[in-house]
Formats: sequence, C-alpha cells, structure tokens
Amino acid sequence: MHMRRPMRRALACLVALRIAGAARPTTRRGAMRSLAGAAGLAPAVAGAASLTPIAPPVTRPEAGRFFAEAILPPVPFARATYRYDLGRGAYAFEQLLRFSNVSATVRMTVQRLKSGGLWVNAPVAPTGECLSLLADLDAPVEHLVLPVTALEHKAFFGPFARKFPRASTWVAPGQYGPFGSLGFDPATSTLPFRVDGVLPRSKRDPQPPWAGEIDTRTFYVDLPGNAGPVAESAFFHGATKTLFVTDAVSWIPKQPTAPDIFRTSFPDSSVDDPDFWPQSVLQAVFLSLRKEGSAWPGYDRITDRVVRAPILAAFAAAFADIRAPDETAAWVDDFTKSWAFDRVVTAHFASPFAASPRDVKRAFGRNPNGLDARDWAQLDDLNRVIVKNDLGAPVRGDYH
Repeated sequence: MHMRRPMRRALACLVALRIAGAARPTTRRGAMRSLAGAAGLAPAVAGAASLTPIAPPVTRPEAGRFFAEAILPPVPFARATYRYDLGRGAYAFEQLLRFSNVSATVRMTVQRLKSGGLWVNAPVAPTGECLSLLADLDAPVEHLVLPVTALEHKAFFGPFARKFPRASTWVAPGQYGPFGSLGFDPATSTLPFRVDGVLPRSKRDPQPPWAGEIDTRTFYVDLPGNAGPVAESAFFHGATKTLFVTDAVSWIPKQPTAPDIFRTSFPDSSVDDPDFWPQSVLQAVFLSLRKEGSAWPGYDRITDRVVRAPILAAFAAAFADIRAPDETAAWVDDFTKSWAFDRVVTAHFASPFAASPRDVKRAFGRNPNGLDARDWAQLDDLNRVIVKNDLGAPVRGDYH
C-alpha cells in the first residue's frame, strides 16, 4: 500500500525530528562570550578555501520581531534578523530556525543588480525588523527567488511575496502546494502565492529576467516512491564571481561559542557552554553526538572547510545524493565547470567563504572528510526507518 506524497513527506520529517531529538545540548556555564561567535567572524584558515571576515551585523529589534504565521511549528514567534554586508553588493539576512532540539541559522541573500534593484533569494520571515533592514538598502525589490523545494525555505516565500507585489516571483520546479505539485508551467501552480516563472533546467527553458547578470543551473529529480520532487538551483553572479547555493554546501566555523543570534532564543548560560555549539552543529547535520574526552570528533571533521552537510547526502527528503547519484554528479559537474567563481554564499552556517569550483566539487566526493562509521550511526538509523516504512525512494548510492 502506497501513501500519498503529503503523508509521506510529513512522516519523513517526523522520523527525522524523532531521531534528532535523542540528545539535547547541555547547559553548563563555560567559555566567556567571544566576538568570534558572530556569524561570519570566525578566523580564516590556511589553504585554498577560507572563511571571509565581515563586519558585525546590523539589527533593529525595536522594529518588531513578531511573526504571527506559525508555518513551521514548533517555532518561536519572536524571530530576530541580523543583516550582514557581504561585500560585492551582496547582503545576508539571517534568522534562527528551531525544530525540537535542532537549531540552525537560515539566510536570505540579496544581490544588488545593475538596475539598482534587488534580487532576493530564499526569503525569510518578513518581520518588521527584517523589512526595516531591507528598506535600509534604499532599492526596490525586483525579483524574489525560491531556489529549493525544502520546507524551511519555502515556508516564508508566500508571506514575503505578499509584501512586494510588484516583484517577479521565480521558483524551483517541483514545489508542492495544498492540492498538487508545480511542474514547469506556472499557470498550473496550486501554491498559495503568484508564480511568474519556474527556474530553468536548461537554456531551452524560459529564462528569468535577471539572466543577463545571474546565471542559473537547476538540479531536479522526481523519483518513484520518494517523498516528493527534490530541486535546488545554483546561481552565479558573474560580475562578482559569486556562487549562491542554498543547501548544497556549507562552511561550519570552529569557534568557542555559537553565533550571537542564538542568544536571541537561548539563555547565555547555554550558548556560553563549550559543548553547546559542537552539539548544535552535530544535531543540525544529524551526526551522532560522539564525544571523546573534551573533543567532538565528528564536529572536528566537518568544520573550517567546504562541506556537504551529511543529512543532505543521506536523507532523500532534503537532497538526493544517494537516491539520484548520477543526477547529482551531473549537476555539480555542470556548474563547477561552467562558472569561475571564487567565493560562495550559502543559506546556512557561515558565509561568504573563499572557494574554487574544485573546492566545492571535492565536497561531493565519497566521505571526503573521513568521518568515522560511528558518526554516521544516526543517519544510518534514519535511512533504515525510511526504507522499512516506504518513506523514500530506493538507495542507489553510498553516502558514507
């Protein structure tokens, strides 16, 4: 008996949260606050790839952090927004997501175009603070982009789009609405917001109005038996040699404490604990909470480098590496060969970071960071539950 896709999606998410909830961060008083705790301020490391230092964020809590639409329960209604100037005409607007004990930053990225208008990628919750910080840029919002099918990024697209009715709206293919999915014809969309275009999978598809400045490469698979279509679009702003991706890769800084935005949702006693940030990272990427002495081996293996989050490699509801390995490899090969980028901006953890196409492609190799089999135990358990309960397509590759 096969479940309908909405039910399969919901159960897959519940399974993920149930397994992730097995351990919670401790709350012992630890290291003092550090300026390095601010996202993007961790020191750069030697080598070809490195985190780029940026200025401290701008915030405006008096403009309002309340967001009434509980799209992603359970979530705090008071959502802080931190705006970072990434240089080269780009900005990051960061908020905090919390699911059970899993917490992580989520980033909306903005690029100023030649017209003076703004290209807004993966919008976050349009709180008063967020909108006020965006208004500071003193430029019209021309284009809104939904680059993935993942719920944590699409949840706020509708509310955000309603704030900017004159902006064009372009979305990754395979979006799932209340009554059906959006393939490649915006006229058939059942999503609760206007769709002007579907992000192209090839040069033969209709191109977005910013195509002359920002190129697009879209990964898309719709596998039989999966929880739904999976898509992510990568973008290249040629004038600044910047690669914009959402979930494909990340840079997780090794630092004494979590980014300061965590203090808007957690007590200082928790954030200052030296174990809080390593545990938060491991829970966010679904690696086991394995500690040896005072060290967290899994955390040490995936920090201060270009990394593909393990959950994205192993969990089909988030990505499709092990269920569509050939399609994933083709997409990565395409954009790493086509675009001569020298920095990357992502939707989670720290950005921007200096990286070459070779650095990004390496992250998609087989266990490129040499993680121990014990670190994969939680994801192994998760995949066994998915396969046993028919919550995803068959495994076709090895994510270890």
